[in-house]
Amino acid sequence: MRRGRTKPLLRRLSRCVRGRVIPTGAALTVVAVLGLAHAVPYALGQAVEFSPGTLDPTRSLPAPGIGTSWKPLPEEYIWTKDASAATEGKEIDNESSGLEPRYLRATFRLKDLPAEATFYVGGVRAAKVYLNGNLLLDTTTNPALPFYMQVFTADAKKDLRLGINVLAMEVVRGDRNDTGRSVVAKIVPASLGVMASPLIVTNGKWKASTEAAEGWNASGYNDASWPPAYSLGSIDLNPRYLQGDIDTGLYQWPGYTGVSNFLARYQLPPVRVVEIFAGESKIENVQALTSVEPLPAEKQFTVRLTSADLIAERAPTIGLDFGKEVAGWIEFVSDSDSPIELTVQYGESRDEVEHDPYQGVDPVYIPAHGTAHGPKSAFRYAKVIFLRGSGPLRFQAIRLNGIYYPVAYKGSFECSDDLLNRIWEVGSYTAHISMQDDIWDAPKRDRLRWMGDLDVSGVVIDSVFADRFLMEDTLTKLIGPSPVEGNVNRIAGYSAFWVTGLAEFDRHFGDREYLEGLHRRLTELLSVMEKEFSPDDLFANLSNSPMFVDWSPYLYSDTPESRMVTDLEIYRGFVEGAALLRQLDDPASAERYEQFAARMKKAAQAKYFDPKTGSYGGRWQANAMAVYSGLADKEQYASIWKNSLASVNSTDYTAFVITPYYGYYLLSAMAQMDKRPEALAWIRKYWGGMLAEGATTFWEAYDPGWPKRHFHTSLEANGNGYFVSLAHGWSSGPTAWLMEQILGIRPTTEGVREVTIRPDLAGLAWAKGTEPTPSGPIHVAWEQGSDAPLEVDLPHGIRATILVPVPSPAAEVKVNGTDMRGDLVEDGSRRAIVLDNGGHFVITTGAN
Repeated sequence: MRRGRTKPLLRRLSRCVRGRVIPTGAALTVVAVLGLAHAVPYALGQAVEFSPGTLDPTRSLPAPGIGTSWKPLPEEYIWTKDASAATEGKEIDNESSGLEPRYLRATFRLKDLPAEATFYVGGVRAAKVYLNGNLLLDTTTNPALPFYMQVFTADAKKDLRLGINVLAMEVVRGDRNDTGRSVVAKIVPASLGVMASPLIVTNGKWKASTEAAEGWNASGYNDASWPPAYSLGSIDLNPRYLQGDIDTGLYQWPGYTGVSNFLARYQLPPVRVVEIFAGESKIENVQALTSVEPLPAEKQFTVRLTSADLIAERAPTIGLDFGKEVAGWIEFVSDSDSPIELTVQYGESRDEVEHDPYQGVDPVYIPAHGTAHGPKSAFRYAKVIFLRGSGPLRFQAIRLNGIYYPVAYKGSFECSDDLLNRIWEVGSYTAHISMQDDIWDAPKRDRLRWMGDLDVSGVVIDSVFADRFLMEDTLTKLIGPSPVEGNVNRIAGYSAFWVTGLAEFDRHFGDREYLEGLHRRLTELLSVMEKEFSPDDLFANLSNSPMFVDWSPYLYSDTPESRMVTDLEIYRGFVEGAALLRQLDDPASAERYEQFAARMKKAAQAKYFDPKTGSYGGRWQANAMAVYSGLADKEQYASIWKNSLASVNSTDYTAFVITPYYGYYLLSAMAQMDKRPEALAWIRKYWGGMLAEGATTFWEAYDPGWPKRHFHTSLEANGNGYFVSLAHGWSSGPTAWLMEQILGIRPTTEGVREVTIRPDLAGLAWAKGTEPTPSGPIHVAWEQGSDAPLEVDLPHGIRATILVPVPSPAAEVKVNGTDMRGDLVEDGSRRAIVLDNGGHFVITTGAN
């Protein structure tokens, strides 16, 4: 019996590990700018050139139909039924539980022997594989590689035979979620890295056992008593298997992309080459890398190695810049006559790609005249090190294969301040790039559904893209099936945000059938939230759940500060939940939670409001949520502003940092306190500060006073370092805020059947924009000046209350030249007029 004949690629590249700086010598920087409207290059730390609609590279692309040219792979994740069924979709102990070997067997028949054959297996930390009784592979995971799921290969050609073949495996589970207790394998009649119709794949027809007798791996062993394997389905069919970077290592699996059938792809060359190190080799036609047109062989990018096998320190290297944050993978299209081995590493910043790429330094094997790619992630920069290959290493292309959710920009915002226009655009793109196999927090890390993130990014998605499918899918998966017995994401505050997120979604779309389908789970979740309170009606975390409010000291663990803000979040959740229950014709449940919310408010105000300081403690997060949730009384606004929130524009650095996530609630609280000019000033300083430092998407964490030289490693979110995301959906809040508070468009009933429009230029010269609704777009345009009209376009079927600013309580309001009195509101500064029909309306005011 022979020991495993594992392909040497991973072993040979194991010295290229995550966290190690690969020296590249004196780098020559070459600028080769690609003249595409959506490719906007910039130097680190400098502002990005900007024109509306140019940031998102998918904005002008046609939307393909769902599932276009997409067919799931036949190979399936399998395991023994006892373990997989019990843990499907759940976290598992990464170190100690369920490490007993599992045994799997299958047979397949061959009429002809292939000229080449390669065995692939993934998903396990250890495997012994036998083909027709011969040891084919004996391997364990490489701890130097950062992947949860590594791919192992072996040459299977010599062990195949005509007629019946038997494949037997002894495997030890991997270390994460569903793919922690599952394995996938196949034999392909082709050489390494080449895609072909497989000879055998793992599926539910295999046999799987927790125990095996002597000779279990022999061809003649009788496995009739073994139960069938438990199948978790195709490896690229269920988004659950595509989240959280679980499947990242499968980029080495021929045919695998890990992209849901409702996503689309595009190709984009780098906009410039930022590093070239030839070493002792020769690099030719660098400019070809930025070409959008196919080039003849003599003009293609080419690397000529001095040796067929180089160590990384001497190997030729290039650094690529795609000009903006992108999501997808680097694709290599070879035009070489022999295989190529290289490594690729990604970075959202130059520092990350050089010093500690989140996905590590990843080996890539490219067959002769073949195509291969690195892992999927989000990045702006890529670094490629060419290690092995005979003859000239010639490439038709090295490019981005981008992944995107095809959706149109239906909402819009534009004003007299170009910086705010950029912020709106970047916020929209940040939300869009987080729309992947579901609405993730971020396309790099964590690639998971988090309800707090969705409470912010969801409002942006509702207002800009008006997308229902992905919002419904994400909300449904977050709450899970009935009965709901625990908090959403295990975090009590996120349970409240699920309720508020559902309410916001309903106001935008009014999907009655969807809402009714969640009625039972809504009441179950409200009951879970209620059980977290002590008899004095204060949040007490009685379930001992993980606590999270914000990435700020004392707000991401079980502290008095976290409990206070969570109490305020849950108050808002009960108010919104009660309203949804009334809408669902469940008055008894609605009244129960209305009464509970009233008791909560009384208890929280008595406990948390300090008459001496006139605020809810010293943290912006607590005071912002007290106002935003409605728990703080209007009579408290002045003191809250004076003693807490007014300092946001005068503080350059604070140890009690606020992230862009909770910044949205702070902006919203400022608007409720009628501090919109101050809110705009803070948007310019805070989100504009990220743009000034080179952002093309908004970051997971930020403080204007943090160090600038190595900004990425200074960002503080669950610690600091290059793993911190530079594209995080929870940071997109200003996009929705500008539409809510400057255009003033706020749906007030389900499906935007009724809407309030309260435009407020807050010092701007003019503003205009559009909010999508199920009935059609609402358009608002206004400019400064006593005689400047407010123009509103309404679709039919919407009842709009327009809060028109008036110069005096006696001033008249005319709509299309006709007087309309309306009620005075906001201490006589505005007049509320009601429009019951659709059309174009020109609204003017004047002295009476």
